[in-house]
Amino acid sequence: MAQLPLNKFLTKTAVLSTSTTSSVYTAPIGVTAIVLMAQVANVSTETHTVTLEHFRYKTVLPDAQGFGGQPGNTPSVLVNQFAVPPNDAGTVLSGKLIIEELDSIRAYADTTGTMQLVLSILQTANS
Repeated sequence: MAQLPLNKFLTKTAVLSTSTTSSVYTAPIGVTAIVLMAQVANVSTETHTVTLEHFRYKTVLPDAQGFGGQPGNTPSVLVNQFAVPPNDAGTVLSGKLIIEELDSIRAYADTTGTMQLVLSILQTANS
């Protein structure tokens, strides 16, 4: 059985569409990832918007005090309709974001083909 590398750096890119269900990145089984950077570029001549969200795949059970539970298949918006001027770029994540096994990053724009997303990711094998 092949072992996962302990740490692996990735760059994921995507040309965004208007689909609200398309995932840009999903953490594989046995992996937790950290999104180190997320930047979106507008390559058109008009202002367009982008929405970025974290998608929780698995249910999170509450702790012993009953706090922190979350149902599975839950999107959480990180940035909603973030406007990017023409021929410009913007950072859509101000810090680092943990993506647990099978969770995803989704991003979509108000138009198809003019918004480009770049993610810098560090994957770590779960122990």
